[in-house]
Amino acid sequence: MRARQLLLALCAACVAAGTLHAQAVRGVLVERGNGRPVRGAFVVLLDERDAEVARALTDDAGRFLVRAPSPGRYRLQSKRIGFRLSVSAPLTLEADQTASHRMEVEVVPAMLPPVVVEGRPQCGSRGEAGSITARLWEEAREALAAVSWTSGQRLHRYQLLHFVRDFGPYGDRAIKDSSWVSSGYAESPFLSLPAQELADRGYIVQGRADTVDYYAPDANVLLSDVFLNTHCFTGRDGSGEYLGLVGLAFEPAPGRFRPDVRGVLWFDRRSAELRRLGFTYTNLSSDLPEGPLGGDLEFMRLSSGGWIVLRWWIRMARMGRVVYTNTGRQPEPRVMGFRQRGGQVMSISTTRGTVVYSAREAILEGTVFDSTRGVALARATIFLKGTGDSARSDEGGGYALAVPLDGVYEVSFRHARLDSLGVTAPTVEVILRSGGRAVVPLAIPAEPRLVQALCPTEPLREGERIMVGVVRDQDAGHPLSGARVELRWQTIGGERGGLHAQETVIRVAADSAGRYVLCRTPLALVTLRASVPAAAPVEVVYRFVEEGVWINDNRYRSFPGRIWTADVKLKR
Repeated sequence: MRARQLLLALCAACVAAGTLHAQAVRGVLVERGNGRPVRGAFVVLLDERDAEVARALTDDAGRFLVRAPSPGRYRLQSKRIGFRLSVSAPLTLEADQTASHRMEVEVVPAMLPPVVVEGRPQCGSRGEAGSITARLWEEAREALAAVSWTSGQRLHRYQLLHFVRDFGPYGDRAIKDSSWVSSGYAESPFLSLPAQELADRGYIVQGRADTVDYYAPDANVLLSDVFLNTHCFTGRDGSGEYLGLVGLAFEPAPGRFRPDVRGVLWFDRRSAELRRLGFTYTNLSSDLPEGPLGGDLEFMRLSSGGWIVLRWWIRMARMGRVVYTNTGRQPEPRVMGFRQRGGQVMSISTTRGTVVYSAREAILEGTVFDSTRGVALARATIFLKGTGDSARSDEGGGYALAVPLDGVYEVSFRHARLDSLGVTAPTVEVILRSGGRAVVPLAIPAEPRLVQALCPTEPLREGERIMVGVVRDQDAGHPLSGARVELRWQTIGGERGGLHAQETVIRVAADSAGRYVLCRTPLALVTLRASVPAAAPVEVVYRFVEEGVWINDNRYRSFPGRIWTADVKLKR
């Protein structure tokens, strides 16, 4: 039996490398309103006929690059599994042009509704627009494409546990087990036949010397027009072990008599994420039993947005021949037992060695975000209180931490941005279990909360800002306790013919950590001055406007918020 062609059925298809073209769109996909990067979303390039010509998966920072086959007019379509579809305004690409585009999307969960019986199964189509069958096909298409994409990118190193288990003729008792471990990158050694060949030959084929070859549909087969045209589909509500799931059931179309597959793709109702595929073989010959032969796969989304097959198995019949001696009867094929082959992912690590999944440890993962600036927070230190476990966030704010012991933990983070703001990060309680994943987003509190915390007795008026920072020794780098910080500016008062300038000065002392807070900074030209005894003072001129701030020699920075961080270094 060609066992290496049977396992990891949906994990096998790799995205073929396309021809490089001169025209491209490079951009970032973010949430509308807060600017958070949207990771793990497909960005598709559509031509003027709304046909897909290219696609890319956004990285941890929401970045993408899609290449166009020729100059022309295109649109970008974004689709993250479990969220609503978004389409951009038209873009015109000239020859050899790489356009930049910031795409903002509404990240609204697309919760799947309860399945309503739609009459007969949809045969040879993905269902009518708006039907549950069509909705499920859309989610299946994105998830299976992501499985193939992840497999082809070789971004992770896997440790896999494989097993072979033999059962007796009744299939209820294991009589022999073996297992082994392998490791490597995402390319799968398990292949399926092309969709047309499976449709022509069937999924179970008699081989040489009384062997039988079993095939299972991979991602490309399931999403092909051939599979679509030869199968019927319908929605199904989950019950029992599938409670809370919604299924897209498929079976051979009427009139097909070759060995085929029937099964269900199961989705989480709340997130619309693909969870499992269960399938059995049907249209079998009389010497093969219907029901026990088939397979099961469990899917998992990685924190990067990629998708993998986490666990899988397939059960086949072990065939033999009964020979009748001295009777003249022909030998008869008979099921002598069953063989189950499968495996599971034991650990996944990035090329840098960061563990993002472990069956033996609990994985804590998520993103760290700076709500005051609307950006991901890179190089933050995430830690579990009371332990020595910690991790650093990447450039996209993502982090992953493997924890060896089960328990209830408090997770928080440290970052220089928090030090400058003079605030501590919130603490989040999380329950961790070996082999499980807990996704915990962390963030610097939203600006309105920080404004209230920083200046509780001096409410800001319209347009006013807050200046915060740390005064440090330039050489040693340590904070200067008690440093004097002042802010001064002039306002013009009076009427024409009697105008006069009035100077306003605010003075504060840095605390023991060198921090200072200057409330009610106006939209004006202001001078910040910091000093300590026996050191030359430092002065910096700022001009705050609605859209940003100008610093000293007219270096402009965009600054739509109300809290400006200005750290100062003094040389003593």
